[in-house]
Amino acid sequence: MLNELSRELKDSGRDAKVGDIGTILDRHLGNSVPDLRIVKSLVDNLGTSKRAIQLVSLLGCLQQRNLEPDSYLASKAIIACRNWCEWGAALDILQKMVADTVDLDTVTYNVAVSACDKGGAGEKALGLLAQMASARVELSTITYNSAVSACDKGGQWAKALGLLV
Repeated sequence: MLNELSRELKDSGRDAKVGDIGTILDRHLGNSVPDLRIVKSLVDNLGTSKRAIQLVSLLGCLQQRNLEPDSYLASKAIIACRNWCEWGAALDILQKMVADTVDLDTVTYNVAVSACDKGGAGEKALGLLAQMASARVELSTITYNSAVSACDKGGQWAKALGLLV
């Protein structure tokens, strides 16, 4: 069942929306809440096949089925987005988790800042640092390194230097 479900999600097309993903889940799972192991496997499968938009939709569908993603699942989805340079999708996932009051940790934010780094989105990386500080999430050396690198790639040297002082 998992292989068929993964294959159909991958084949759903890059622009699949929450409704499309929901229909596929309904066909395979009915109204049941999916087992967390299946969800983690789906996130891994979609992540390795460059399906960032489906990841965002899948997380939305899971919440509609009363399965609340945790920081582990959010991190896995954000990592997949980062790996395929989909920093916008990575930030969408992070912001959705924040809005849903998922308890996010330093690792989850670091992956999102790293996604900004890969995309040269220095302003977004700096915004995440501010968000971490206001949420009282510890900023690590990795956080600062990724933010400085994102600013560098985005041509924002002055802001990168500001992080070092």
